[in-house]
Amino acid sequence: MESALKLYKKFIDDLVEIQQQSDITANRIREKNLWSTSADSELVKQNKIIKSLNDDDREIVAEMLQEARDSGIHDVLVYFQEEMDLNDLRITINGVELPVSHFWDLFHDWQYRRSGESWPDEKS
Repeated sequence: MESALKLYKKFIDDLVEIQQQSDITANRIREKNLWSTSADSELVKQNKIIKSLNDDDREIVAEMLQEARDSGIHDVLVYFQEEMDLNDLRITINGVELPVSHFWDLFHDWQYRRSGESWPDEKS
């Protein structure tokens, strides 16, 4: 059975990997100049707006979407941490309870790792 700390690190690193995978919609805007490939009338209107933008403006919109996605991950981690601290929320994986705030807290550990830093206990 994996240790609780190892599972915690994997949990955070998996979230970092999710964040690092470019947002599908942001990539579609960058690469295909489209918001959506659907024929839905509302989405066709959005495509029209995206197609009207120049390359620089489309990149800004794509970056805004990515930032919104990143912010969503951060906000969920803040909420989970608050629930852990105030209401005894626990995360278990395969019956193993993950540590609460082993290094810092969920959202700071995620930010730290997404910036490319090693885990504090793995630094040489």
